[in-house]
Amino acid sequence: MNKANPLRSVALPLNPEAMSDKRSFAAFTGTMRMLLPALLARRARQGKMVVLIGALTLAGVMVFGTSAYAASGIAVPENFVLLPGGEFTMGSPLGEVNRQTNETQHQVRVSDFYISRYAVTSAEFRKFVKATGYLTDAEKANDQKHWRHAVSGTLRPKSEDNHPVVFVSWNDAVAYCNWISQHTGRKFRLPTEAEREYACRAGTATPYNTGQSLTTERANYNGQNPTGNKPKGMYRENTVAVNSFVPNAWGLYNMHGNVWEWCSDWFDPAFYEQCKAAGTVTNPDGPEDGTRRVLRGASWFDFEEHCRSAYRIGGAALARNPNVGFRLVFVP
Repeated sequence: MNKANPLRSVALPLNPEAMSDKRSFAAFTGTMRMLLPALLARRARQGKMVVLIGALTLAGVMVFGTSAYAASGIAVPENFVLLPGGEFTMGSPLGEVNRQTNETQHQVRVSDFYISRYAVTSAEFRKFVKATGYLTDAEKANDQKHWRHAVSGTLRPKSEDNHPVVFVSWNDAVAYCNWISQHTGRKFRLPTEAEREYACRAGTATPYNTGQSLTTERANYNGQNPTGNKPKGMYRENTVAVNSFVPNAWGLYNMHGNVWEWCSDWFDPAFYEQCKAAGTVTNPDGPEDGTRRVLRGASWFDFEEHCRSAYRIGGAALARNPNVGFRLVFVP
């Protein structure tokens, strides 16, 4: 039985605090930089160069994102991670608990892309508004709640500057992408739905990138209706800082829960069927048109089942809710 989802009824950069242990991070990166050449040489002798990327997923993210591409002259923005492209099974198997009919499995191939470790924060969005005088869709409609507010509807305190911005529409998210691109001279955009799922899964094929289940010690969602026979978890009734919890295997934070994240695609429940009929699709960017945009990841308000890697919904481009935000992709 499907539990309530607040978005079903709707017609519907990046400089948070560093990792808690910089020395450990630096030590790991240094070790991988020394280890990688030997592993590459060994794999080359065995004719398994391509396999190495899959075998060293985390190492590949860290090393290629910081050294190899920097050596190629690509200036990678802080807190963006290079995800080596590959092929994966998008959607969910028929036997997955709480599976939805719009999650038909199909093969997808994505190219390399850079994605932010974190969702865009309230503080970052404030810089955009201050620089441009931009009015969000909520402000244009004279809504009493908009991006300056916390999920409770009160003005957001400075202590939540590092929380994801909320009450932002798809239009607002695109406007931010356009501004930060012009402001920095670099191109930024929203992820495609395929990129978002690929990044969330981080090489896994299970319902969550943590395995068969999720806990509120690993993500921010409503733990009061757990899947299976697990005990109830926390319900924080609020967002948390964007660098909360342990990141997934590719170094990305809060890919499950905290806030729904806008994707660039139009939403069509039947689109996956079309992809499956076409065979393996490369870099799909969704239907040509529609009435709703894709939202992924679930939020602080939603139940565990909505946090599944394959779970997908759509929202109108004008929709703005207290549990919706976005993260960026960098285009070199």
